[in-house]
Amino acid sequence: MYAPSPQTDSLDRLLAINMLYTFIASAMAVLVPLYLLAQNVDVTWIGIILSLGPLSFMVIRISLASIADEIGTRAIAVLYGASNLASLALYLLVLNPIGFALATLAEGVRNSGFWAVARTEVFLAAGPMDPGAALARFSNMRQLADGAGRLAVGVLLAFIAFQGTIAFFLTVSVALLALISSRKGRSGTRMHLGKANIQKIFHQRPKTFWHATFLQLFVWLTYNMLIGFLLPLYLSYQLGYSYQDTSFLIAFLSILSAVSALIFVRLHISQRDLLLLTFIAGPVLLAFPFFGKDVIPLIALLSLGIGSANIVAEYILVDQVYRSKSVSTDIGVLYAPLKVSEFAFLSLGGAVISGWGFFPLFLVLAVSISLFVIFGRSALSPGPSH
Repeated sequence: MYAPSPQTDSLDRLLAINMLYTFIASAMAVLVPLYLLAQNVDVTWIGIILSLGPLSFMVIRISLASIADEIGTRAIAVLYGASNLASLALYLLVLNPIGFALATLAEGVRNSGFWAVARTEVFLAAGPMDPGAALARFSNMRQLADGAGRLAVGVLLAFIAFQGTIAFFLTVSVALLALISSRKGRSGTRMHLGKANIQKIFHQRPKTFWHATFLQLFVWLTYNMLIGFLLPLYLSYQLGYSYQDTSFLIAFLSILSAVSALIFVRLHISQRDLLLLTFIAGPVLLAFPFFGKDVIPLIALLSLGIGSANIVAEYILVDQVYRSKSVSTDIGVLYAPLKVSEFAFLSLGGAVISGWGFFPLFLVLAVSISLFVIFGRSALSPGPSH
């Protein structure tokens, strides 16, 4: 009988944690904006409340990443599991703007903890495997879980409304925390906070690192803001889709993006060809405000661009950190400008929608993904994507 090696078992368990976390986080990403709309929160305030997530993420993630490089990843994993429970409990129990803001801050801690260690754990557990392939696989599987979470929101809202749906994901979060607590994680030395940590965060890095940083900003700003803010509000607030249909359409985008990426990896399409496919996303985003409710063809085309972009982004990341002695810290620094951009997009986005409609925000995201394509070629290796 086949017995998995310690390495395989570690990757399998990590994959289960990654997918369960993503299932919950993606569900809440679509549920929260719709929940705030249902609570009659003004769209300007929705943007401001949601902006607290990347603000707390920006402040906390690099510190947690630096700590994880010293003490290991398990304590950070337990922290994000507990923060996840806290955020859901706040959404469920405190029905006012202050409660929503506190819940969003708790989500920021949750996201900070997960992303402080998620790629590092995969990177280290992959061992002699191609780390780029492992990260791309995890990214694709997270996208499938992402779509499943958003799909679950639509189904659950139809039967048990908002409070029941939040309670369901609170229960699932208990299972996530139990799964996290059952594994050892990566161990490290004792924690020493001080000058060395500051130097580790702020030491000089090569130009290629900052090039990769802004490429990650361009690609993930587009995906994160589209899925977690712009599209839910546009479909529900502007086009009048029900909350259930909004969830289904966003789930359709997530699942189709993941399936596209898995197919592209299986076909061994080169990174440069994937970057060309990514270009589809720019014109499609610009077309959204002009197609009315006929969004399904646009979502199908957009998924091809997003699926391609996600693969390329993971390989660009690996090229920058595979020699690093402080993987978590370097990844945290690399994504810091992204969180600044997300905070600005969310904090201003609601006011922009109120004053000028949705087109300016679609334009920003179209420009962002186009810049990823334009400046991404020089960061790619010449080989295939596998």
